[in-house]
Amino acid sequence: MSDLLWEIGCEEIPARMLGEAIRHFGEATMAALNEAGLTDGATRLAWCDGTPRRLALAVTGIAARQADREETKRGPALERAFDAQGNPTKATEGFAQSCGATVADLERLQTPKGAYLAYTIRQAGSPATGILPKLMAGILAAFPWPKSMRWGSGQTRFVRPIRWMVVLLDGQVLEARASESVMAGNQTRGHRFMAPGPFTVTDEASYRATLAANRVMLSLDARSTAIRDGVTRLAEAEGGQAWLDAGLIQENAGLTEWPLPMLGRFDPIYLEIPPEVLSTSMKHHQKYFPVQGPDGALKPCFVAVANLDAPDPSVLVRGYERVLRARLEDAAFYWREDRNIPLPERLPALDKVVFQARLGTVGEKARRIATLAGALAERLDPDAKPLAERAALLAKCDLVTGMVGEFPELQGIMGGYYARHAGESEPVARAIQEHYRPQGAGDDLPASRLGRLVSLADKLDTLVGCFGIGLVPTGTKDPFALRRAALGVIRMLLDGEGMAVALRPLLELAHAGFAPGVLERNAATTAQELLEFIHGRLEGHLKRDFAPDLIEAVEVLRLDDLTDVVARIEALRAFKTRESFPALVAANKRIANILGKAPAEEKGHAVTPAALREEAESALHAEVTRVTEAIAPLLAGRQYDAALENLAGLRGSIDRFFDALLVMDPDAAVRRNRLALLGAIRAGFSHLADFSRLALPDNAG
Repeated sequence: MSDLLWEIGCEEIPARMLGEAIRHFGEATMAALNEAGLTDGATRLAWCDGTPRRLALAVTGIAARQADREETKRGPALERAFDAQGNPTKATEGFAQSCGATVADLERLQTPKGAYLAYTIRQAGSPATGILPKLMAGILAAFPWPKSMRWGSGQTRFVRPIRWMVVLLDGQVLEARASESVMAGNQTRGHRFMAPGPFTVTDEASYRATLAANRVMLSLDARSTAIRDGVTRLAEAEGGQAWLDAGLIQENAGLTEWPLPMLGRFDPIYLEIPPEVLSTSMKHHQKYFPVQGPDGALKPCFVAVANLDAPDPSVLVRGYERVLRARLEDAAFYWREDRNIPLPERLPALDKVVFQARLGTVGEKARRIATLAGALAERLDPDAKPLAERAALLAKCDLVTGMVGEFPELQGIMGGYYARHAGESEPVARAIQEHYRPQGAGDDLPASRLGRLVSLADKLDTLVGCFGIGLVPTGTKDPFALRRAALGVIRMLLDGEGMAVALRPLLELAHAGFAPGVLERNAATTAQELLEFIHGRLEGHLKRDFAPDLIEAVEVLRLDDLTDVVARIEALRAFKTRESFPALVAANKRIANILGKAPAEEKGHAVTPAALREEAESALHAEVTRVTEAIAPLLAGRQYDAALENLAGLRGSIDRFFDALLVMDPDAAVRRNRLALLGAIRAGFSHLADFSRLALPDNAG
């Protein structure tokens, strides 16, 4: 068994790609080794890690060579392999030729189906030293970078130019190629500035020790821990607490090989700027960690993470402070200047900003979502209608401010500040501030009801507009983030804040908000396509909490009230615990199967009570009639548990019907009537869900 050390050295990998690259590197290597037949039970990935300048891994227990392989090929049947004179037939000669053998080399193979000619091909396994170079080339060529590049005159593609590669198999250099100009060797590199190298390594232990001695912390997790601990320590020394954003820690770990947190300061005068502006300047633009005091307010200091152990750290700190000061000075300027124009007075400027070439301007969008937000409020909170319309009308005004032009991440947030400064009410300002939420699966929902109304109107307008002109997401392309908008709609409607509302009328209302001729598709078509799109996102959202069969049984109804969908699924989940559940589901599956196979002309009829001949069918008809009448008001009131209780009462009558009678009776009239009775049963259950799609328990008979 052999041990492999493999390092790919390159120019700096983008920090956002590093974590996924490390994961893929290890998984792809193990999969390729397994496919090549170089693994057994003792083979394992010892570790896989990386820094901005390298990906590296170690695999132990690699087979020294592939196992020898035997493959027996079966030829013609023995009885047809030779003619009456004992000479081989053409089929036999052709089979021998295809195997690279003579007829005399062929064997007799006895099988349960008779005797055949056969030939066993024996292939010796190749050594790992011959397989690994090709295996590595394949992994490098197929690396799934979001973006890759070529460099120099070569054709090799990678995320950044490859500068060196270390490949040691049991300490010996393997003749592998990283690119047209880079061959594998035994020399790695240290920190780009503090210990560039090269340095010769002999095995895994030597490699790790060499990196540590030359200012490279190989482990991404170790760098993250060092950053977290160092930032925390420096913030606490200032009597504060750092904003330890996990994504920011990971990003800094992906930017450094030898992380050294350093404390910097800025002029307290900048604390007059909204804290979101300060934190955006620090976190998003400079990758610094803000520090807040015990009262939650920002302190005039930050922690930056250096990738260099400078003789005089103050030189680095002054550089960090100087860059941030320039950013904050810009922000202070815009904060002063933007407030000279009250937010409502910026409305006309929105008519000069294009939302989408075919959908018009942002000003037109603002007026549409104001109307839609008002209509939503009429349905959900009539008293909030004036405020909803006002907040929606002003929600996009900060897009034409200097601050949002410089800091796009602050759209909406700055609108809230400028609305307060202009004298708008607090609910309106807060709704403006929240209306972009949620912007992702992990983002918070708008905290205020008014914010949800405006956010819902904004997202529905975007969805209807894009679908109305055929801008439907395809593959990974979704330039208007319609999947994210649909998920936001779903989350807001299902959050339990009294947002139960039918979607189709809202989609059609949003469609009506566009000027005639703007949308190519009519309201009905657009609404139907959007409902399908939203239900596609809904299924994925619900799978976190519910079994797939429960979701499918209700989703097939394509209801346009999402809260109703969840209420039905919850009722079915509770119903699954009932003793009658397996029998009722089995009966529904049987009914669906019978109706599915019945001729079309024999389905869709109403039951004729006078034609019911047998007691079992008469009793079932009476029970179905009673239950149908009983569940109608329960379904209307969404009392699904009670409705299921009534449906469960059909079990005995259904069992007796199937035990006593043949549905597909030779008499056409009887057969039609019994099919109609089954159709009535299926319709009764289908008012709540499609029970035939529910999974039976494993122990159901």
